[in-house]
Amino acid sequence: MRITNSMLVNNLMRNLNQNLNRLDKYNNQLATGRKYAHISDDPVALIYGQAARNKLARLSHYQRTVGSAQDWLRQVETGARDLQERIADIYTEVVGASTDVNNISDKNNIAELVKQLRDHYLDTLNTSFGDKFVYAGYNTPGNSLSGPITGPFQFKDGLFTYNGYDMTALLQIDSINLTSGKIANLNFEIYDMLQTLERTDPGLAAAPAALGLPPVIDTTRIDDLNDKIADVLSKISALDPNIHPGLIDPAEPDYDPIYNVKAEDLRGELNVLQGQLADINGKVDSLKEKWDKRDELIKELTSIEVNYPLESTAPALSIVSADYVLAYDAATGKVNVTLGYTDIEGNGQTKKIVNDSVNGLTNKIMHEPDRLEYSEFTAMLDVLRKDVLSFDVGPGVSMDVTFNGIDLVLFKTVADDGQPVIRNIFTLLDDVYAMASDPSTRASELGVFIRELQDAQNHLLTKVAEIGGRTRRLELLEVRYGMDEIGYEQMKSDAEDVDAAEVIMYLKMAEAVYQAALSSGARIIQPTLMDFLR
Repeated sequence: MRITNSMLVNNLMRNLNQNLNRLDKYNNQLATGRKYAHISDDPVALIYGQAARNKLARLSHYQRTVGSAQDWLRQVETGARDLQERIADIYTEVVGASTDVNNISDKNNIAELVKQLRDHYLDTLNTSFGDKFVYAGYNTPGNSLSGPITGPFQFKDGLFTYNGYDMTALLQIDSINLTSGKIANLNFEIYDMLQTLERTDPGLAAAPAALGLPPVIDTTRIDDLNDKIADVLSKISALDPNIHPGLIDPAEPDYDPIYNVKAEDLRGELNVLQGQLADINGKVDSLKEKWDKRDELIKELTSIEVNYPLESTAPALSIVSADYVLAYDAATGKVNVTLGYTDIEGNGQTKKIVNDSVNGLTNKIMHEPDRLEYSEFTAMLDVLRKDVLSFDVGPGVSMDVTFNGIDLVLFKTVADDGQPVIRNIFTLLDDVYAMASDPSTRASELGVFIRELQDAQNHLLTKVAEIGGRTRRLELLEVRYGMDEIGYEQMKSDAEDVDAAEVIMYLKMAEAVYQAALSSGARIIQPTLMDFLR
């Protein structure tokens, strides 16, 4: 093949252009620090790097959220610790007064201290951070142009309110109210379920003659379904391919072409019957479960020890002992208290008197009004307790970063009769203030509040510990996100970033090749006619 001068020139120019492209590529990589300049250069690396960027952007959002959550928790912890310390101050003064460390003249000073610390407690509950209250969820302070700024928590004349709701009503709810309310709810749930069954499955279940009797379940339908299922199963067994293998094998001489149709129809009928039976059994089991739960609550109710002030219409000269018996009348849905006490008659002999006219819980029937009142109250309290700030600190991870002030005010303690009760810290402090400011009260009598003040301190310490747990969890998330950030940055670097040393090496190699190509090209290209004429 004849090699012409133009062929040499063309090949030289093409090779020089390729060398220049390599030089341009390495120069761009070195100047930008990226492996590719266009999507077509490396689509896979581009997708990989973009995924890392998206993860880093989302991670950055969660890191900022965790930081904000930590700021809020620090505010909440500061306030909770402050509240606990104020209760501790009052506790110290009350203990000092009850042990005669302080004299009677110091009682007025204690009263003034309790009053100021009580008001400080309220001020702390209404503390705001930024544009939100710390202990009042998404309530906002507002501005002075729309009227006087008042916090969501108010305490006046012994009444503690949150957003206008009277929280002192909770003190009237004891274990008897709660348990009897639950029984009333179950009574109406069972009644509603019976009405629904009457509409959807007439005759399946009937309401009992009295509330003390379980619902009447008609087993006729259940037995009938079981019989039908047994009949279909026997028909399917008759079509057993193990008994008649030729029925399902077209190669057999006794092959039955409609066998599969028959078997499929029977299986379909069986599925329908079994579904109907499962539905009916589910309804019956649900009804029985509610009834069994009702029986458990009735047993729980009747086991509650009752210790109410003696209020009897019967005359009593000298009561030796008194026993209260709590009973739930399942036939009427009433809660009754029966009082039996031993009385000394005029002749000095004792006599057992039974009186069922004790005020308070006598004939407390849990019908619709009581049920609605109980449901509305518990629903309201649940909603108010959930009025807290919540942050998304991770994918599908939400954390409450504040408490509602209700949880810092209401605490559990034990009454004088040994029964657990819910106490209001503001009511407690108001009682301490009232007794300390009463001139007729001795300082030592303040000791009756020692146990409740201890319980209030323990309650607040528990809340502080809970805040510490949440803070620790956020710290762990912060560390994990830091490690994730390093991993995603490495992932992005592997996909996009170049190795500078490696690129410089390739650049120098390409430069050497280009210079060699120029040198060799200058020697192999033949001189033109003009060169000879010169």
